[in-house]
Amino acid sequence: MTVLPNSPHARDIKNYLHPYSNLKKHEERGPLIIEKGDGIYVEDLEGNKYIEGLAGLWCTSLGFNNERLVEAAANQMRKLPYYHAFFHRSSMPSIDLAERLIEMSPSPMSKVWFANSGSEANDHMIKFVWYYNNARGKPEKKKLIARMGGYHGIAVSSGSLTGMPLMHAGFDLPIKNILHTGSPHFYHFGEDGETEEQFATRRANELEQLILDEGPDTVAGFVAEPIMGAGGVILPPKGYFEKVQAVLKKYDVLMIADEVICGFHRTGEVFGCTKYGIQPDIMVVPSSSHRPTCRSVPSSSTRRSMARSAISPTRTAFWPLALPIRAIRFLPPSRSKP
Repeated sequence: MTVLPNSPHARDIKNYLHPYSNLKKHEERGPLIIEKGDGIYVEDLEGNKYIEGLAGLWCTSLGFNNERLVEAAANQMRKLPYYHAFFHRSSMPSIDLAERLIEMSPSPMSKVWFANSGSEANDHMIKFVWYYNNARGKPEKKKLIARMGGYHGIAVSSGSLTGMPLMHAGFDLPIKNILHTGSPHFYHFGEDGETEEQFATRRANELEQLILDEGPDTVAGFVAEPIMGAGGVILPPKGYFEKVQAVLKKYDVLMIADEVICGFHRTGEVFGCTKYGIQPDIMVVPSSSHRPTCRSVPSSSTRRSMARSAISPTRTAFWPLALPIRAIRFLPPSRSKP
C-alpha cells in the first residue's frame, strides 16, 4: 500500500500505537481505516464494504448504527454523561443494570463490579480473589490456573492469564502466581484411540495433579472461557466442565468463568455457563452494545467473607462493602502436546 504524506494513513503510522499489530509491518503498510458501520457491515475510507464477522471485538453483536442504542446513549449523555462510584456514590443506570445482571445470573450471585474492558475486568477479578483469601485468613492461597490457548486480556495480570506465548514474550509475563494447564482442544491434543470423555478426564486429572504439585493451600482459582475464543473457538469436550468442577470443589478452588465472548445469548443460552453446566464462583461478562463495558459478578459467600474482613480499606484499592467474589462477567493450533 502506498501511503501518501499527511494522509490519515500516514498520520496514523506517525502517532498511533496499535495493539495486536506488528509494528514494523504497520509502518510499511499502514492501517485499514474504518469510517462507518451499519448493521453487520463496516465501510473503510475508500468506500469498500465488509462484513464485520468479529462484531468489533465481540462487543457489537447488536449491530452498528443501532438507532435504539444511539438514542439511549444520546439521552443519557444529555442527562448525566458521567459519574463515579467512589465514596458510596451511585447513579440510576448503574443501579438498574446491576440489578438486571444479578437477576440474569445462571447461579446465585451477590454484586456487580463494572469495568471498561475484559482485560480490566479480569485484572479486578484477580485482585478480588486475592482479597477474598486474605479476608478468609488464607494469605498463601493466591495462585490462579488458566489454560493454554485461553484468552483473558492483554494487561499485566490478565495478559498473564492468557495462555499464549506470543502475549508473554518480551513483556516479562506471566507474573508470579499465574499458572497454566492443558488446552481443552480435543482435535489437536486428543491421543490416538481416546474418546472426548476420556480426554476430558485426562485434562481434569492433569489439573488435579497441578493443584497437588503446587499445594492446594496455595491455589485460589481456575479461570476458563465456556467456549475458548481466540484459542480457536473450541467447544469443551464432553463432560469437561463437570469433571473440572469436581476437582475444584475438592480443593476449595474458585470456578471463574470468563464470559466476555460467550455471554448474552452468543451460545444460544443467556450465558455459556448455562449451556455447559458451569456453576461459577465469579463471572466476567461482556457488553453487547457499542461500548465495550465488562462486569465482574461475585457470589454471596465470597462477598460476605470480604465484607467481614478486618483489612482497612485505606490500605487497599477497594472499599470492603463494594467488593464482590462470585462474579459474572469476555496460537495457532498445534498437534504437539502442551
